[in-house]
Amino acid sequence: MTFLQESSNPGRTDWELARLAVHLRGYAKYADAPETDAAQRLEEAFTQDEVRRADAFLEAGYQDADRLAAIAARLGNDAATDEAWLVQQLATAWMRLDELRDRIDDGGSLMANTHVASAIDYVRGSRP
Repeated sequence: MTFLQESSNPGRTDWELARLAVHLRGYAKYADAPETDAAQRLEEAFTQDEVRRADAFLEAGYQDADRLAAIAARLGNDAATDEAWLVQQLATAWMRLDELRDRIDDGGSLMANTHVASAIDYVRGSRP
């Protein structure tokens, strides 16, 4: 099996592609061979470039907390620098973003999750 040569839905945004990729991969977890099933589902739905775009979009949303901790450790306890302030602000922003993503994922039918998620370019259910 190979990827589609031409998109079945041209013009989709990276966010839309990532949503569909997460959805298809979610179904694959019920198969006997989840990785094989996920690959087959993606090949049937996307071109190779669309899979690359979807994965790049999802990867861009990953928060590299280890790198942030390394930067904070390198700066030490010198809280007077602009760099230390920026590290603290980023840590706070990531914490709040995680809370917002948790609320979107756990919101159920109480809100229009897709509308809220699209406002911050978050793909519902994409976090491990």
